[in-house]
Amino acid sequence: MSQLSVFLQRTITTLLCLTGAFVFFRWLLGPLLPFLLALALSAMAEPLVQRVRRWMGVRRSFAAALVTTLLLAIPGGAAALALVRLGVELRQWSTRLPEMVAGFPAMWNSLLDRAAEWYAASPAFLRSALDALAGQMMEEGPSLAGDVGSWLMGAASSLLSALPDAGLFLMTTLLAVYFTSLSYPAILAFLKRQLPRSWQAKCRDAAQCFRSTILKWLRAEALLILATFVILLTGFLWMGLDYALLAAAFTALVDALPVLGTGTVLIPWALGCLLLGDTGRGLALLVLYAVGLIVHTLLEPRLLAGQADLPPITALLAMYLGFHFMGVGGMVLMPVCLLLLKQFQDAGVVKLWR
Repeated sequence: MSQLSVFLQRTITTLLCLTGAFVFFRWLLGPLLPFLLALALSAMAEPLVQRVRRWMGVRRSFAAALVTTLLLAIPGGAAALALVRLGVELRQWSTRLPEMVAGFPAMWNSLLDRAAEWYAASPAFLRSALDALAGQMMEEGPSLAGDVGSWLMGAASSLLSALPDAGLFLMTTLLAVYFTSLSYPAILAFLKRQLPRSWQAKCRDAAQCFRSTILKWLRAEALLILATFVILLTGFLWMGLDYALLAAAFTALVDALPVLGTGTVLIPWALGCLLLGDTGRGLALLVLYAVGLIVHTLLEPRLLAGQADLPPITALLAMYLGFHFMGVGGMVLMPVCLLLLKQFQDAGVVKLWR
């Protein structure tokens, strides 16, 4: 075969692969996502299913159903307990709501008095700037309020309209996890028969690397959430908060979300305390936020790098590039992709560097 023929064959193969990837991500990923998630979860649970089957001496269907139920019940039970606890806290808070509403005018007047005192004591250039800002807010306030109200109504409408689809997606994923885990060997054998023999070994190695990498990433994220929770709980207990455990758990879960962080909770809380005159608690919340941010920034590259034997600077570079090109979500996606590439390189699935 001539070099031109080899070049044309590789070019056509590459174009076909790129076209197939575009079609898949553009039109097929959404409808197939519940079943792909079920396949991935079943692959990660398969070693435990085999271990339970050998240990208990039961049929595969029973072992798969037992393991799947336990793996789904643990996060589901934790979420249910959190909701129950939240309901208890909300009921206790609702009993204090009339007292809080009755004291709101006095608190608002006190806040206005403090703002007036601060305005009178500020320099002349700052007062002029504040006057200009107040005049601009008076002019643009009604339109801004209308825009914010329209955005809130649109967001609420979108959320309500998405609830049926989200419920259907969740139920389909749960059922697909059960059915896929029960028939995982048969499904795996079917998919294997559809691949050329030259691809089967690489695809098997890629699947093993994917499972290992996802488990390592989940372990690293769990350690980060635990570290954040311990720091917050220690700080809240030292501050003498009434619901320190619930507040620490809620803030740690918010910190685990890609777009949000502990600052979403702690900074507005601290500013509110400072404006209301509770300077000690406001400063303590700001210090707690700074400590948590520093620990999270130092630990995340080390944990992600330690799971794949990467230098911490490499994981830090991946997070920065992910943020630069894809926003906050890229800070999570790019390190995971880097972990996958490292595992694929070590297993010989791909050869991207020496």
